[in-house]
Amino acid sequence: EDTLTGRIAVRWAPNDWFDSTLTYFYQKQDVEGRSITHYDALSDENPLSDVIGKYESAYRYEEPREKEDELLSLEVSADLGFAELVSATGLSNFDANGQRDQTDLLIRLDYSYEEFPAFSAYTEEVEEREVFTQELRLVSQTSGPLSWIIGGFYYDLDSEGSSKEFTPNFDVYAINVWGVDGNYRPDALEYFSVDESEVTEKALFGELTYELTSDWDVTLGLRAYQYDVHSRSAVDLPLYNSVFESRASDSIVLDYGETEADDSGTLFKFNTSYQFTNSTMGYLTISEGFRIGGANSVGACPDNVDDLNNQIVCATPEEQLFEADTTTNYELGVKTSFFRNKLQLNTALFYVDWQDPQVSGATINGQQPIIVNAEGAESKGAEFSIRGIIGDNITTYATYAYTQAELTADAPFLFGVFDEQRTELQDFYDGKDGDRLPGTAEHQFSFGITYSQEVFDDKMLNVNYGITAQSDVYTTVGLRQDGEALPGYAVSNLNATISDEDWSVTLYIDNLFDKYAFTSTRRNVGDIGLGQFNDTLEPNGIELQRNYGHYVLTPRTVGLMFKYQFGM
Repeated sequence: EDTLTGRIAVRWAPNDWFDSTLTYFYQKQDVEGRSITHYDALSDENPLSDVIGKYESAYRYEEPREKEDELLSLEVSADLGFAELVSATGLSNFDANGQRDQTDLLIRLDYSYEEFPAFSAYTEEVEEREVFTQELRLVSQTSGPLSWIIGGFYYDLDSEGSSKEFTPNFDVYAINVWGVDGNYRPDALEYFSVDESEVTEKALFGELTYELTSDWDVTLGLRAYQYDVHSRSAVDLPLYNSVFESRASDSIVLDYGETEADDSGTLFKFNTSYQFTNSTMGYLTISEGFRIGGANSVGACPDNVDDLNNQIVCATPEEQLFEADTTTNYELGVKTSFFRNKLQLNTALFYVDWQDPQVSGATINGQQPIIVNAEGAESKGAEFSIRGIIGDNITTYATYAYTQAELTADAPFLFGVFDEQRTELQDFYDGKDGDRLPGTAEHQFSFGITYSQEVFDDKMLNVNYGITAQSDVYTTVGLRQDGEALPGYAVSNLNATISDEDWSVTLYIDNLFDKYAFTSTRRNVGDIGLGQFNDTLEPNGIELQRNYGHYVLTPRTVGLMFKYQFGM
C-alpha cells in the first residue's frame, strides 16, 4: 500500500471578533490487494491449505484498489457580544477504482460455469461520491444561569457507481463446445450494474442549559430532521444476451428503475449533573440518536428476474433501500478526582434501545451483502476508567468496558427468502430474538503507561507503552448463515519521543509483538461447502472454493516521525 497525504491550512483573523480557517486535505492510496488471507481458512482436505502463508491469498486475480480523497473545509466564527456565531462548511470528493476475484462466487451458484475447465471471473468496481455539508450555530455568551445553542444543518450526498463482471473466454466455450447459436462477446462482460443515489438531510437544533444551583445544572435539547433518498439503478447481462439471445456483440441495455424514500422526526436530549463534593460529580443523560437511511449499491433486478435461468446479482425493490435507525440512550455515571487530580476514577452504566437497526443482510439473487433493517435491538453494559500520576515521572491509565448487544425481536428473511422446498432452512437464515449482534466485542480492555524524564540537560524524553485487548466478535447476527466467532486478541504499541521547544523525533512500534489475528471475514465457511447445510467440500463438482477468507490485523510496523515548528 502506497499512501500520499497532504494538508494545508490558512487562518485569517483580521480583528479580535472575527476568525476563520480554510483547510484543504488530500489523500491518494494505491493498494495492491485486500488484506485477506486464506491461511487457516480452508479445510484440511483442501490441497492449498499446506502452501498458503499467513499473509497470502489463493485468489486467481489480484485485487488492487486505488482511491482518492479530497476535503475542503471553511470554519468561521464571529463574536457578536451576546453570542458567538459559528459557520462550518465542508465539501468532500471520493473516487475509487478496484477489482475483485469473482470466480468462486459464480461457480457455487450452479449455472454450469464449472463445465468450462478454465473458467474464471473478476469484477471491476468504480465509485464516486461528493458530499456537501453546512452548519450554522449561535452559542450564547451572556452571564447568568441560562445558556443556549441554536443552529441548523444541511447535508447533500451525490454518489454513483458501477460494477462490471468479466468471464474471459466463456462465450467461446459456450458457442464452440455447447453449440450455442449466438454471438461472441469479445469484451467478456458477463454482468454490468450501475447505480446513482442522492441523499439530502436538513435539521434544526437547539439546547438550553440552566444552573439550578452552583452545583446542579439541567440541559434540554431538541433536534428536528428531515431527509430524502432518491436511488436510480439498472443491471444488464451482456454476455448471456449476446451468446444465448443473439444480441449484438457489443450491446449494453440498461433499463433504469427508480426508488425514493423520505423520513422526518425529532430527537430529544436531557442531561443533568450534580457536583456532590469537590472530587465527585454524578450525571444522568437520556437522549435519542439517529442514523440516516440510504441506498444499497446493488443494481435493481429486471422485471423478469424470476424467469431468468442464468446467474444474476441484483436487488429487489425492497432490498435497494434501507431505512433510518434510531436509538434511545440512557447513561448514568460518576466522575471522581482525588489527591489534587493525581487519581481519577470514572464509571458509567448505559442502555441503548435500538429501533430498526441497520445490520448486514444479503440479497435474494446472488447473496450480495447489503444493509437491511431488523425490527429491534439493544445494547447495555458498563464502562470503567482509572488514570493516575505516580511520582514525578509516571502516568498510567486503564479502561474496561462490557457490552451486551443483541436483537430484541425476530428478524425474518434477514439473509434472504427461499422457496417452499427450502423452508426447513429458513430458521438458519432468519434473525431471532436474543441473537448477538455482529462486530461488537463483549469485553474490551486497555492499559497504558508513560514515563517522562529530562535528558541531555534540557530535552524531554517520553516513553509510552499501551495494550488494547478484546474478546471474540461475531461476523453475522447470532452466527447465522454460517457466521463465525473470531477469537479475541491483544495488541501492544510502544513509542519513544525526544523533544525540544522547536522539534521532536519519535520512534514508534505498532503491534509490538507482531500479533497475528483475524479482524473480519469475506463471505463465510458456507462458501467452501463446509456450512451447516453442506455435506461436502465439492459443491457442483468443484474441488476448491476460495471465496471465503479472513481480513488480518496489520503486522508489526516500525516507523520514525520527525516534527519541526518553524518560528514566525
